[in-house]
Parts: sequence; structure tokens; C-alpha cells
Amino acid sequence: MPLTSPDILILGAGVLGSSAAWHLVQKKAGEIVVIDLDLAGTFSASELNAGGCRATWWNPLNAQIAWESIKFYKTIASEIQFFQKGYLFLYNQSHWKIAREKKSIYASFNIPVSYLSSGELPHLLPEFENLKGVAGATFSPEDGLFDPHLVREFYRSQAKALGVHFLDHFYVKGMEVKNNRVEEVATLHYDNPHSLTDDTLEKILTTHRIDDGNWKQETFHPKIVINCTGAWLPITSKLYNHPSPVQPVRRQISVFSSHKEDLSEHGMMVDTSGLYLHPEGSHTGLILAGYSNRDEKPGYRFDYDGEPFFDKQIWLRLYRRGNRNHFDEIKHLRGWAGLYEVSPDRTGILWRVENLENLYELGAATGRGVMQSYVLGRGLAELVMNGRFETLNLSALSGKRFGNGALVWERLDI
Repeated sequence: MPLTSPDILILGAGVLGSSAAWHLVQKKAGEIVVIDLDLAGTFSASELNAGGCRATWWNPLNAQIAWESIKFYKTIASEIQFFQKGYLFLYNQSHWKIAREKKSIYASFNIPVSYLSSGELPHLLPEFENLKGVAGATFSPEDGLFDPHLVREFYRSQAKALGVHFLDHFYVKGMEVKNNRVEEVATLHYDNPHSLTDDTLEKILTTHRIDDGNWKQETFHPKIVINCTGAWLPITSKLYNHPSPVQPVRRQISVFSSHKEDLSEHGMMVDTSGLYLHPEGSHTGLILAGYSNRDEKPGYRFDYDGEPFFDKQIWLRLYRRGNRNHFDEIKHLRGWAGLYEVSPDRTGILWRVENLENLYELGAATGRGVMQSYVLGRGLAELVMNGRFETLNLSALSGKRFGNGALVWERLDI
């Protein structure tokens, strides 16, 4: 069978597309082809995030999906550099009240979470001397940090070993739908021996246009199509006349040095202000930090605002919270911007698209795609192959919820 007529065609080879491919091939799904504009993932969310992995979520389903994924990541910890040094969340008074109400969620899934008073924090986090406005904190020791690139590469290498085909430099430009089925997927393939430059990739990903003549048309006739295009789901979903409510939102991350503060024994720390940070490497003196600007307008952009962003959003918050004799000497080094794929209720989407017999969507995890990728990929494979969820009921993630009001709200996103 030629590669243009696979049993399953997956659009997008990021961490969710790669996880789906691996789980599907384990279920003997037939010939599986995964296409992507850039297999290296230069601008993909799985390459540009902060690398945190936690089960401490306020929505029970999100907590369970992440916790079951973490159980798997522990079995391959050395391969993905998974270091379980915990998550420390600091809460203001109103959020502390909500956090305490979530105890039963963690208890029901046996997720270890400690609840700490503000008076217990100085010995745990002596670097933060000013705890004004902190009503309490949670510490979850099984959470931690991993390398998102290695997570994706694990799925991809396992899938390749079982026969999955990953094809590079394919841009999806159209779909033909007949009798409630996707019959054709029209693509453009970069027909040039040289790789696409980062500038060219960024232009295509932000403008959704291809202008040069180094592309040739290639048409696929798959039996099943799975859309894992991430932040570009609003673009690709229009090709089968089912516009997605997902929005792409820029998130920026900074890396800085601090020679007086050694945070290497800490995991992820999340301040009441929304600032999050963790050590970047072991005993390097480098720290990674981010802050989600809630006023950021949706759009496709990857520009990093540099020192102005760092000074206003990172340094100022850290300086107010930390040891002023130390954190006033930190030095901004570099940073980057990536895209969150944000759903209306801040929770992922996994479903067979309504009125289409052979089209599925998986994505919009709103910043937790990597950490939930194992269970989401497994659930997608179950739905495709068996028509139902078997190991964990993920039916609440159906895209129908945005029309019927059965939203799966997640309020502990950062």
C-alpha cells in the first residue's frame, strides 16, 4: 500500500501526535503515516515549554489524566530526564480556600499533596523572605521536571520501531469531505534538498501562506484522519467545515543567572502572582522563569520581548518576593516565546468530530499537553480502534461540550 493511502493519517507530529501514533500502532491499527511541516518542532509547543509535570490540578479529570501519565513517566524516568523534585504552589487567601477544597480530589486518586501554612514555608523556601499575601501552599513531591523533547522523541522512536512513518515538510492545505467522511487530504510538500529555514517556517506558521515555488502537491487518501495540529487547530479545522474554538496565545519564558541563590534542589515553584520558576540544570546557577500575561491577545507570534519582559514580569516579582540582597544581582541571559493552544474551558479536546465518521481531534490541552500526553494518546487509540474509552473515561473531553455547556473548567493553569 503506498504511503498516500494509509489506514491512519495523523496531522501533526508533536508530542500528542507522536503519542497517538505509538499507541495506535501497538493496537495493530494498520499503516500509520504522520505528517508535519517541521518534524524537528522548531516552533512546536512541546519544544518551547517550561518542562513541568504535575498532577496538582483543580479539575478532577485533569488531575487523574496527569497522575496516570506520571505513573508511566516514572518507568522511563532516565530516558526523559524526569526528576521528581515536586511542585510548590503559593496561594493568596481566595485561592487558598479553593485549594483546601480540592483535598478530596487528591485523596481519591492517592496523589500525595501536603498542605502547608505560610509559617512552614521559610524552612522549605528560604530564598523567599517576603511572604506577604501568602495564605498557604501545597507541595506535591511526585510532580517534577522532565525534558519535553525527550518525551516526544520517546514516543516517536517507539512508533518508528513498530513501523510508523513520519514525513517531514508537509503543509495541509485542504480536505475533501463526502458523505460525512474525509476522502482526501491535500498537502504541499517542500520539494527541495535543503531544509526549510527558521525564518521560512515562522512565516508559514504565522501567515498560513506559502509563496515560493519549491512545493509540490501531494494528496493523501486515508481511511482515518487524526488532527493533532495543536495551536493551528483553528486553521486546519476550517478545512472540514468545523471551526474550532481553540485560540493560540503566546507565552514567554526567560532564563537568567543567579550566583548567590542555588535553587538546584528545588522543583517548580509557583508564586501567588503567577510567576513560575525552576532551576535550569543541576548546580548551573541558571533559573528558568515564566509569567502568563492574561491580557495577551490571541495570535500567531513567536517574538520574545527580551529584557523589557524579563524586568517587568519576572525580575520585579522575584525581587519583591525574594531576598533583596541576592535577587537584585540576577542577570537576564536569553528567552523565547511559544504558543499555548487554549480551549474555552482550559481543558483538552479528544473526540470524533461530530458528523464526520473518520475524523478525530486531539489537542488544546492548554499548557499540559506533554504532561498528559501518555493518557491522552492512549485514550485516542482506544476511541479510534474500539469506539469507546476503556482504561479511563475521557468522554467529557468531547468537543460537543462547547455547544451544550458541559464545560470541564480548569482554574489552576499558569
